[in-house]
Formats: sequence, C-alpha cells, structure tokens
Amino acid sequence: MSFRLRIFTLVMIVAVTAIGATAWLTLSLTSRAVTRSQQARVQHQTEIIDAVQRFGRVRGRWPGLDGVVRDLSGRTGLHIQLSTKDGEVLVDSDSLRGHTSGPVQGAALDIDPRPSLSSPVAELVRSRDLLPPVKDVPLSFSQVLPTQLFGPDPVDPVRGSAAALMLRQAAQYRAALTAVRCLADAGVIGEPELPSDQAPYLAAGQIQANPKCLATATRQVLADKAWSLDIWSTYRRCIHPGSADSVRICLHSAFTRGVSTSSAVPLQLHLGAPTDTDIGELRRPAALGAAGLVVVALAGTALIARRVSLPVWRLTEASRLLADGQLDVRVPARGGGELADLSASFNAMAGALQRSEERQRRLVADVAHELRTPLSNLRGYLEGLSDGVVEPSRELFASLHEETLLQRRILDDLQVLALAEAGDLNYTRAPLDLAELASGTATAHRAVAAEAGVTLLVEAPRPIPVEADADRLRQVLGNLLTNAIRYTDRGGQVLVGVRADNGTAVLTVRDTGVGIAPADLPRVFDRFWRADPARQRATGGTGLGLTIAHRIITDHGGRIEVTSVPHIGTMFTVHLPVQPLP
Repeated sequence: MSFRLRIFTLVMIVAVTAIGATAWLTLSLTSRAVTRSQQARVQHQTEIIDAVQRFGRVRGRWPGLDGVVRDLSGRTGLHIQLSTKDGEVLVDSDSLRGHTSGPVQGAALDIDPRPSLSSPVAELVRSRDLLPPVKDVPLSFSQVLPTQLFGPDPVDPVRGSAAALMLRQAAQYRAALTAVRCLADAGVIGEPELPSDQAPYLAAGQIQANPKCLATATRQVLADKAWSLDIWSTYRRCIHPGSADSVRICLHSAFTRGVSTSSAVPLQLHLGAPTDTDIGELRRPAALGAAGLVVVALAGTALIARRVSLPVWRLTEASRLLADGQLDVRVPARGGGELADLSASFNAMAGALQRSEERQRRLVADVAHELRTPLSNLRGYLEGLSDGVVEPSRELFASLHEETLLQRRILDDLQVLALAEAGDLNYTRAPLDLAELASGTATAHRAVAAEAGVTLLVEAPRPIPVEADADRLRQVLGNLLTNAIRYTDRGGQVLVGVRADNGTAVLTVRDTGVGIAPADLPRVFDRFWRADPARQRATGGTGLGLTIAHRIITDHGGRIEVTSVPHIGTMFTVHLPVQPLP
C-alpha cells in the first residue's frame, strides 16, 4: 500500500468515526430540542398570542413590537417570528439578538389585533334586541352617531340598538387611537396606547384630561366621509329584517370592517426551538467518542510511522553525508509508493549535484589549460629574451602583446559568463527595432568581412519591435558575425535576416562556411568548445562567445538554435518575443 493510500485510509477512518459520532450527537440533540420546542410552544403560545394581540389592539399599529417580542422570547426561550399575511417578516427574535434567524414551525398561528364588540352589544344580541323598530330606522349617519362619542351609551330604541352601538363602538375605537396619540404628544400620558381593549377604550381620566384632543379625534372620525359611507352602507344592510343569526353575523362583520382601517394589520406567528440548548446530558457520550477518535488516530499514526521511519532515516543520513561533501551517496528506491519516489528524487538531486561539481572541476581544468599554453609561450619568450637567446623585435613584442590581450578577453568573458549564470548580469531593456540593430551591427563588421573576402548581406525589409538590452544584443550578433566570417572561406557569403513569425522576432545568421559536424552540434554552446581550435586560436577566439550569447538570449526570454551541414554552411537562429514600439 502506498504512503498516500495509507494516509487516505487513516483519514477516512477518522472521518467516518467523527461523522458517525457527530451524527449521533446531532440526532440526540435535535430530538431533545424538538421535544423541548413542542412543549414550550404548547405552554407559551397562548401567552405570546395574547400579548401581541393586546399590543396591536391598544396601539393600532406595530412599531415598538420588537420590545415585546424580545421580552417574550427571553422569558419563554422560544424563537418568535411575526410576519404579515404576505410573508413579510415584521419582527424576528433571533435577528433582534444579532443572530442568524433559526428554523420555525411550518404551521402559522393567526393573530388578529382588531377589537371585538363589547359586552353591551353582546347582551343586546343575546336578548334578541338586535334592531331598532322598523318605524324608527334612522335615515342618516348623524342620527345614529352623535358628536359625543364618549358619553354614556344611549338607551333609546334607535341609538341604543345593537346595530347603532356597533357603529358607535367602531367610531370610538378610531377616535380613541387618535386621542391617545394626541395625549402622548401633549405629555398627558407616557405611551400612545389605549388603557383598555374594550369600548369605550379610554379611561375616564383620559376623557377629561384634555377635551381638545378628544374633540379633535371625534371630528376627524366624523369628517372621514369615505369611512362613514362605507360603514353606513354596512349598517343599512344589517338592519334589514332577517334571522337573528344572520343579523348577529352581519353586525360582527360590520364592526370588524369599521375598525380595520384604523387597527394594526393581522399577523402570523411562527414559533421555533429555543436557541439555548442544554448539552449537559451529552457530555459523557461526547467524551467517549472523542476518546475513541484519539485511540484510532494514535494507532493509525503509530502504524504509518513504523513503516515510514526507516526510509526517512535513510534519507536523513544520506542528506547529512551529501552536505559533508560525499556526492556519490545514494539511497535505495524500492517499491512504487511516494517514499520510493522521494528516494528517487533524492538520488536525482545527488546526481545533479555530482555532475555540477564535475562541470565546475572541468571548467577549472579548461581555464587552466586555456591559460597554461599562452602563459608558457610568454614565459619562454621572456626567458629567451632575458637570456639573449631570442632577439628582440617589434614583431615579437606585438605578438606578445596580442597574446596578453587574448588572455584578458578570456578573463573578461569568464566574468561576464559567471555574472550571467548567477543572474547578476545587468540588462537595460528598452523598446528597439531589431531590423535597425541588425543593419547597424552588420555595417560595423563589413570592413572585417571585406578584408576576409566575404560578402556580408542584410535582409530586414521592415521594422521588428522587441524589448531588449541593445548593447547585449549587439554583443550576441557581433559574436555570431565574427564566427561566421572566421569560418567562411574567401569568396563566401554571410547573410543576416530579420523577420516576424507568429508573434516572435526571428534573427538569423547564415554563412557558406565549413559547417559543423553533426556530432559536435550539441556542444556548440559549451565553454571553450571550438569547431576548429587551430583556426580560432590563430584569430584570437576565446571559446566563450557562444556560451555567453546563449545565456543572454535565454535571459531575454528567447532561445538560440543552430543547424549546420558540413562544407555547406551553418545557420544560427535567435527567437525573441515581439514587443510593440511606443
């Protein structure tokens, strides 16, 4: 079993156990919460309905209900949600506490805040004294509803009938709501609410406290023509002869219609579970479940640790040996799991370090070799001059000077290459025209080409914009042109081309020189590699130019390639990203 599969198995065991324990705890908690919620709803729903209903009746509107709901929820422990018939949530006890609204029961309980007919009318209904005598049926609204709404109830057959008292009580409720708001604004009472939800709704002290408020409220009710016409037409329908039951129903319906325009809108009550859940009884099973999870986790971890510790120990020891300089150290990479892959990756890293160390050693040897021969020559000539064996001449001193310049160029190229490979070579990138740069560089090399008998041509028909370091690109192109001219015989040709190809700037240098053998092409960009050591030594080449060119092009996000056919010629191709000119 692979390391990944073992870890996956352990995680699955722990996860399944945790999920099972969590599910059991959740079901137990939910069952307990549902039972408590049902009991609390049965116990407190009447209290909640009565409190909310009374608030709506004595205020005639719902602003301020949140305080009542907060108090009820705190005392009962229930989640209380009140909404209109249209489903708009008016008050939510969870939201009042700053919590996310929890679930509530699906069935809603209706809360009707509109008042009902008071006992005098009910007594008249029970005594079947429902209507005024037919001969005394009033003909106008003012005959039934006098301007003194809050005096003693009339006892005459017209104004004292059940139908007239229904009309009077509806008007009293509308006027009382307006009066208590006026009394609250005047500072007579603290809250704009009715002292009673039964007619006449106002206390005797309130009726006498501010007659102006009472008169204003009465005038507003009597002046409401739309309401007067509506309730008057209902009154007229109710006083037509009919059965006692039909008249009784009509009177109650008419009263409800009359107070609806002033009372608060009916609401729907939804109750939910208490937000504070007691989990004290679940502590023991929770502790047992947690202990079981710990045991499973420890057992699985111990099993995996036993299988993992040996390969990890081997890797640790091998890493320590590698850090001490033993680059040939390797670890067994048996099996097909992740640890085997890690061991193989370590071996690959160690091999790469070993190869890098060998390359560094070869580089030191190459540099020593490159410097040893010319320095030996210089030493021999200097000793010959010192001993008088060699005659001094201008040509000899010029040759010795040229040799020292070559060594200096080798050292300069090595420094540039070291900076480039370390990422410390500075580039000053700017938008430029590659075609213009190629033409200018070719012009600078035409004299050398002419002296070597080589024709140097440029094909750059249109501007090719790139963003690069102009001096470094000239260094690259100059090196390519120098090599092309150096390895092309007299009468040959070197062609520089610049073009765009699918969003890439392409620079080519093609010659008709001696070419490069296929076996040598992979080594073209190696340090101190020379296609013809004798010819390059004679012309002063360092063997580092193509290595530096390859690094410069790579740092510019491009690539350089070479193709060659022996005795036909060689072509170097440079690809760079195209950048629009500013």
